Amino acid sequence: MSIGWIVGSSLATAVLLMGIIGLILGRRKGNIVRWPWWFIGFGAAALVSAAINYPGT
Repeated sequence: MSIGWIVGSSLATAVLLMGIIGLILGRRKGNIVRWPWWFIGFGAAALVSAAINYPGT
């Protein structure tokens, strides 16, 4: 069991969800915000990296 993979994928999922929530709230308020796109990009890249480095593959 690889604790690093579990923590990394959990953190990536949390960052991805923060970006999505920030994007939804920013659109609802009518503001154009850029930081949620950075969070979404980082979270997606981290999830891809976690999938590539999954133990046993």
